[in-house]
Amino acid sequence: MIRTEIKMTKKSNTPKRKRLRKPERLNAAKSWLETYNGKSVVSGYAKWFGVDKICAINELKSIGVVIPEMLEKQIIRSHQLLIEQRREKREKQNREDAAIFLVDSDENFAFIAGYTFNGVPFGLTNEEFDQIVI
Repeated sequence: MIRTEIKMTKKSNTPKRKRLRKPERLNAAKSWLETYNGKSVVSGYAKWFGVDKICAINELKSIGVVIPEMLEKQIIRSHQLLIEQRREKREKQNREDAAIFLVDSDENFAFIAGYTFNGVPFGLTNEEFDQIVI
């Protein structure tokens, strides 16, 4: 009996329409527009094809869909706000993480690991800590 090896590949759970690249999306978008019944073409396109709204606006414009300028500005502004909120949250988390290291410090040491029996501190100096963090 001859035994042949069959290569098993994993089947993707992501729908085909969300794996399309830009040229294929633009071709598929033309037929999708004919069947779309929703209120917001931009949001519907973004959800259906798995892209963000700014990408949806650009691609819809390229196939000839007219998008009000006010809506476009509003979406761009909300996207920028979201980016800024994420940046502030990340910076806040970084500050909190850095504060953990600065629990015991003074003007010479950024992190005091302990004290000798004579009471002299030892640990990371501010210069050493700056080299590690940066």
